[in-house]
Amino acid sequence: MISSGLEAPHIRSELGERILVVTPGIRPVENRPADDQKRTVDVAQAFANGADYIVVGRPIRQAGNPRAAAESIQASIAALFPR
Repeated sequence: MISSGLEAPHIRSELGERILVVTPGIRPVENRPADDQKRTVDVAQAFANGADYIVVGRPIRQAGNPRAAAESIQASIAALFPR
């Protein structure tokens, strides 16, 4: 199911682990106030709210250095799920 990070907790409470939750609208904290999306969350909040997968588009595509932006987001994910 595709769900904003803000609605993911409700979906999890209703359906538990029976469904995968894909969360678009991921924004780094520094991008959130100036963005046109209204229902955004950052990487940590998305996973804390129950996302299984996240979709990150504009914060990478529109970055001055897209590779660095993607690596930064990946580092955030790795820190949330240490091995």
